[in-house]
Amino acid sequence: MDSPQVLNANLLPSLDYITEFKDKTDFEEEINHAWRRAESECVENLLEHSQISEEMNQKIYDIAFNLAHSLRDRKSSSGKAGIVQGLLQEFSLSSQEGIALMCLAEALLRIPDSATRDLLIRDKINQGNWKDHLGQSNLMFVNAAAWGLMLTGKLMETPKQTSLSGILTSLLARTGKGIIRKAVDAAMRMMGEQFVTGETIGEALDNAKTLEDKGFRYSYDMLGEAALTEHDADRYFEDYTQAIHAIGKASEGKDVYTGPGISIKLSALHPRYQRSQTERVHHELYPRILNLALLAKTYDIGLNIDAEEADRLELSLELLERLCFEPQLANWKGIGFVIQAYQKRCFYVVDYIIDLAKRSQKRLMIRLVKGAYWDSEIKKAQIDGMSDYPVFTRKVHTDLSYIACAKKLLAAPDQVYPQFATHNAQTLATIYELADPQKYYLGQYEFQCLHGMGEPLYEQVVGKVSDQKLGIPCRIYAPVGNHETLLAYLVRRLLENGANTSFVNRIADKNIKIEDLIENPVQEILHTAEKEHAVGLKHPAIPLPHDLYQGIRQNSQGLDLADDSKLQDLNQAVQHYLKHQWNSYSLVDQLDLQDLAEINSQEIRNPADHSDLVGYVIEAETAQVDLALDNAYQAFENWKNASQDFRAELLLKAAAIMESRIQELMVLLCRESGKTYSNGIAEVREAVDFLRYYAAQMQSIDENGTLSPLGTILCISPWNFPLAIFTGQISAALVEGNTVIAKPAEQTPLIAAQAIQILW
Repeated sequence: MDSPQVLNANLLPSLDYITEFKDKTDFEEEINHAWRRAESECVENLLEHSQISEEMNQKIYDIAFNLAHSLRDRKSSSGKAGIVQGLLQEFSLSSQEGIALMCLAEALLRIPDSATRDLLIRDKINQGNWKDHLGQSNLMFVNAAAWGLMLTGKLMETPKQTSLSGILTSLLARTGKGIIRKAVDAAMRMMGEQFVTGETIGEALDNAKTLEDKGFRYSYDMLGEAALTEHDADRYFEDYTQAIHAIGKASEGKDVYTGPGISIKLSALHPRYQRSQTERVHHELYPRILNLALLAKTYDIGLNIDAEEADRLELSLELLERLCFEPQLANWKGIGFVIQAYQKRCFYVVDYIIDLAKRSQKRLMIRLVKGAYWDSEIKKAQIDGMSDYPVFTRKVHTDLSYIACAKKLLAAPDQVYPQFATHNAQTLATIYELADPQKYYLGQYEFQCLHGMGEPLYEQVVGKVSDQKLGIPCRIYAPVGNHETLLAYLVRRLLENGANTSFVNRIADKNIKIEDLIENPVQEILHTAEKEHAVGLKHPAIPLPHDLYQGIRQNSQGLDLADDSKLQDLNQAVQHYLKHQWNSYSLVDQLDLQDLAEINSQEIRNPADHSDLVGYVIEAETAQVDLALDNAYQAFENWKNASQDFRAELLLKAAAIMESRIQELMVLLCRESGKTYSNGIAEVREAVDFLRYYAAQMQSIDENGTLSPLGTILCISPWNFPLAIFTGQISAALVEGNTVIAKPAEQTPLIAAQAIQILW
């Protein structure tokens, strides 16, 4: 169950301990509304704030060209980094083989039994055309991997004939699965090791010394996120606590800027870190954050709160605000926060952060990243039926956002210590010039990169200018953990590296000119605008969520339960229907509501709150059942002969009515069947989708086809999905030309009656 929302009509609990010092700012209103703006509107605004002189652009180009050229020419192919890079480039995520490897990487480490692992390997290996990759890479290991994968695919095939070779292949497949499994497993673990600094914090601190001697700094991340239980959260809290002790002791008196730090994920510290659990988050999660911050303060090391999914942004900002106003953390400059440039709200989040720093008299460590959850943010918005995406759909728009946000951060040196995390040579060069290298001072800003990905680029940046370096410090984001905790992190890294728009991926492809790799995002956007006759349009291959099923049907519209403005509207609806009572009775009699008072009725009460009287039901008698059968029989011929389009159009009209009443139906579902608000919304949307789906199915069938109705169909609703499945049964039967007798589940007759009246 998501939360005790069915017992609490107010979705926006009063948090007195926040409002004591917190007033709603204009910046928060901007944050709240920004992601619902069209992408083009956001890009136009960013372009206004990203203007750079021609002279500076030329300097940026020269630096970026030199960085990229040197990076490409580096002979790093002898180490693990080169091997992994070679694999990622050869088997890119745009290929079937790359997707198969991705599936293996995602699933193999979490499958406990050998039999299931064998089935997965067999499934994914057989999807690829590995023969095409033989000899394509100059790395011996990659070619060996391609050869092995091709053989594995051959060995895992089911023989199509009982020839001697087929029998031998089958025999080898049966006896060799263990070897194949170990080989693929070893490859996946090797890729994991590329991205992890050490299995323990002690091991990671030792491994970091080599690059620390060259001037690099570290921020350690104890792998583990999305705690599912309180036990998980306790374990992660202990991991963070021990890590802070170890990092603090190793910092040797350095401060938050020059010494190592730690990054924490809030989802790892509480199993219900989500908007619907605001009160629990503040009561249970916040004390843990404060304890970690106090411990970090004793060692004077930085503590960064990592960014996660978009629907957690406002909640994380609330927690950050409380932390900034903690008297116990006064005069400490180690509070850090991560913001994501791919979010359309990021530009306004920077304003909020700077304002918060002024109000709390802090200098905050702000890590600006491009973002690591892009694919899941896109998919979630589509699944949830949002009006738009919280993130940019084109990478170049994210690059532009990054520059606009960086300019703001650099312009507030008293409030912000910027930490620019990027592996892109063009972005790096832009930051370097925007910060004015002639005026650089220790503690002005730093770069950051991911362990196993960015070191070759930043070895040209970290160090003395006299040694032909840029003289700017770089902090390495260093994950720490074993293979079992690696999975989620590894998947994000593989997606970032393997994407065909990734600089890290493209730099290794010598078919791409360096000039194309370091193109100015402003110029790239303007060039695209010339072709498309508009600035900043979303990616043409990514429809808006409501247009997901282009040309077939419309996606149902959802409600964002993490958006405070939407919750305010929903609150009003909840209050309106909180005491409302509905009635359910046999509709075949055409009874007047006044007549119902004389008939024996039964109360329907909220199963989650028995004091809540939701309405009344009058059970049908045998005579009403007979009448329903007669009515259905008499109506059958006319309904059967109605055109397919006419029947489909009625379903579409019903879908529109149901969607317009989503708040009322959601409240009724919550009160009558005890659902949470999120479950109630999902059920109404599923019912709407059923109506549109079956209408679209009917519209796609030839009018003169073989489809013929069966007669009268009896549809009985299940108690657990009293609207969605009920509507699905009825709409499928009706649109085909059948007449329908609908019977509600005895536990949930009120919502069923509403569904029938909407169809009427």
